[in-house]
Order: sequence, then C-alpha cells, then structure tokens
Amino acid sequence: MRSLAEILRSSRIMMRRTCSIALTLTALLAGAGCARTPHPATETPARLKDSAPEKIAAQRAAAPGLNLESEDQRWGIEAARERRRATPPETPSSATATKPQAVDIKKPQ
Repeated sequence: MRSLAEILRSSRIMMRRTCSIALTLTALLAGAGCARTPHPATETPARLKDSAPEKIAAQRAAAPGLNLESEDQRWGIEAARERRRATPPETPSSATATKPQAVDIKKPQ
C-alpha cells in the first residue's frame, strides 16, 4: 500500500491539480472581467456659442506679437466700429414702404 505523500507526489495527481488551478483562475478572471457593469456615460453640457466680441477678443489674445492695436489705430478700425454703433440700423420694411399696385392679367383684345 502506498502512503498519502506518494499518492500526492505522483505525476497524474499533480497534473490534475495544476489543470484544476489553472481552470479555476481562468474562470475567476473571466468572471471578474465580465461581471462589471459599464459606467454610465457622463454627458457634457452643450457648449454655448461665443458672441462676436468674444471671438474677436480670443483671436486678439491668441496673436500677441502682431501689434493689432497699433494697426487698428493706423487704419481707423476702432473709429469705424464706433461710427457703426452710433448710427441706427436701417430696417428694410421702412425703406420699401410703397403701396402695391394692381396688375391686370387679362389678355388685350
């Protein structure tokens, strides 16, 4: 009769033990990888559109070496902006407020 130590040291038992440990670890890793629920998608808030003055300011801040202020003074750009702001915009309906005329569509005889 063989002792318990001899049985446990036999190659067939060791092979069975190694395979069972490997299968158990594989099953645990697969289960741990699949068992997690996906994180809920965090939605970013809708971005607000920049206004025209904000766009101009951002473009000027992005190019500090161009001396834009001196060029504006040289060409009078700021003065033109002030003149444009001072004059009220013309509405298209008041410029063409003419009375509609009747049109005769009958064929002349």
